[in-house]
Amino acid sequence: MSADFERLIGRAVLDPAFRKRLLADPDAAAKEAGLQPAPEEMDRLRKALADPAQRKQLEQIDQQTASLSGWS
Repeated sequence: MSADFERLIGRAVLDPAFRKRLLADPDAAAKEAGLQPAPEEMDRLRKALADPAQRKQLEQIDQQTASLSGWS
């Protein structure tokens, strides 16, 4: 895993507004953050976000995190 991909995911974990942007458009979010993860990492991320079951799981995690932290 590249350092930029780790930073991208780390920021998504810590920053709920960025997480929403990453879920909506991973390429734009990476560019916004000044990060260049490996193309194959971004491909896997886009595929995960395009899969309805995985997308639902990610959104549920986002909702649970927001409710636990008061970010909603």
